[in-house]
Amino acid sequence: MDDLSAVDISDVLTRAQEQLGRSFNSEGVHYNRLNGTAGFPTDAGTWVRLAWRRISRINVQAWTGSESATQISGVPRPQWMATVTWMDEGRGVVWKAEESTLSTSPAVSATAGITTDPGLSGAWWSALEEALDVLSRHTTDRVALAQEHLTGRIHEVYGPDIDTRVGGEEWVCAHGDLGYANVTAPEFMLLDWESWGRAPRGWDAACLWSASLGVPEVAEQVRARFDDVLSTRSGRLCQLLLCANVARAARRTGLTLPIGAAMEHTAKTLLPQLS
Repeated sequence: MDDLSAVDISDVLTRAQEQLGRSFNSEGVHYNRLNGTAGFPTDAGTWVRLAWRRISRINVQAWTGSESATQISGVPRPQWMATVTWMDEGRGVVWKAEESTLSTSPAVSATAGITTDPGLSGAWWSALEEALDVLSRHTTDRVALAQEHLTGRIHEVYGPDIDTRVGGEEWVCAHGDLGYANVTAPEFMLLDWESWGRAPRGWDAACLWSASLGVPEVAEQVRARFDDVLSTRSGRLCQLLLCANVARAARRTGLTLPIGAAMEHTAKTLLPQLS
């Protein structure tokens, strides 16, 4: 079920099409083989994202992210139109089919990270900066990154001597999952609003920097463009959290990620600044 292209879900597709009143175009389908989702263009020129969750693992905030994002203005994104959900007792899951307007440009990458320079224009980068600035000023009770998680993960990997507290004024609204699979080009849009909410200032920029490390020149471009937030204390904590995630994954699996060396170097630079 983590890869819907590898299982028979013909009954699921039939029900989703019937309930939404749309026909899916199988030629344009996109499967995410990491999180068990699939996307389909429709006969109405819209896009439907199909997802599932085990009943015990339904996160109400993530499950309603796109609907909740309709309150945000001034940020380019597909517009949510409709959602249908239903219980699948045979598989022990709940399905969700979510219809939105179709973005005019494709995602920059099929995965969050990049390994080649996508050649994004100056206008594209400016549109991203403006969108994140507008988003940061939106008021919400949703949480993208909690203080408890930030503190727990950093202390787990680097010890308890780091002051991880983020001041109240440094908590802003963020997309929460900013990588190259969630932005489009050449026309800029932000996709996938499951994770948006409050986070330390600099979280989105830090996530994009991490996703760019496969192309050091682009990572440096991200660092330069978002230096105003990445060089703050909250921005440094966000980067250190991402470093901790990579270090923790390496310890748990025994595998070294391609960005591991860059993350280790960054952590060694940040730790003296934050201790």
